[in-house]
Amino acid sequence: MASVGSGVVGSSVERQASTTLNITSLQDLTIIEAWGSDAESSKYVTFYHVTSTGELYFGESSKQKMSISLNEYRSALQRVSDDEIYPKIPEGTRLTVAPEALDDTLAYFKRTGLVHYESMRGTGFVPKALLDEVLVMEQISKASHPNIVGYYGCRVNRGRITAIVLERLGQTLEQYAAERPSLDLDIDRFFKDLKSAVDCLHSMGLAHNDINPRNIMVKNGSPVVIDFDSCQPVGARLQSLGTTGWYEEEFYTSEKKHDTYSLGKLQEWLQAQKRKGTEEIDKKEVQEVGRR
Repeated sequence: MASVGSGVVGSSVERQASTTLNITSLQDLTIIEAWGSDAESSKYVTFYHVTSTGELYFGESSKQKMSISLNEYRSALQRVSDDEIYPKIPEGTRLTVAPEALDDTLAYFKRTGLVHYESMRGTGFVPKALLDEVLVMEQISKASHPNIVGYYGCRVNRGRITAIVLERLGQTLEQYAAERPSLDLDIDRFFKDLKSAVDCLHSMGLAHNDINPRNIMVKNGSPVVIDFDSCQPVGARLQSLGTTGWYEEEFYTSEKKHDTYSLGKLQEWLQAQKRKGTEEIDKKEVQEVGRR
């Protein structure tokens, strides 16, 4: 992996901007629906497309998602200035640049805060969120912990950080549990590995602040912690809260106690999921016996 410092971006990293949009289907767009209070119909739709060089094209419509044609999606897209979404590399900071050969079939390209662009534009939230997570991943990656998502580096275009390049994984713990009611995991070992990952963060003076089943992937039966957009040094002010239902009280600074609470809640959740799955299996077995 190469490294890049502020103001020193080589030609192998800097890419030429492209104005040609390769949008052939809705799969080439990220579409976000804002729902009304009745939760039955969307109020409006926002959507965006990111080119291979990280250029963002954003659009919005008051129509329902399914009634918007592909041509209407295309014509509504407008280029967003890099200033609004991508941070410059801080002076004196050296970052890891992900290998050029990696694409989205081999790695996950994360653009922190981009889904909040519509509501946060003009505030500086999006570029700060991306920069904060990159700097945290640079620190965390030095530990090479097996239960923390792998970090390949970042993408740099036009002198700005345009993406975080991470290990591509399969299912979140939430998805895994939904598909496997019996939760065929060794939950004691799973939790021990998870706690080890969180302890690793704490040993570096960091707190994750958003431990929940959506931020844990399952890899070969083991947990992998992801989503470090709320991870900051202990005591630092946060831009975003944790996930509703997974924190004890609202908080605005990074603290280890937030992780301690979430881990305890997650351990209870794992045990409840396991019990639920076992009860369902027992019920099916009783029903099968009754049919004989």
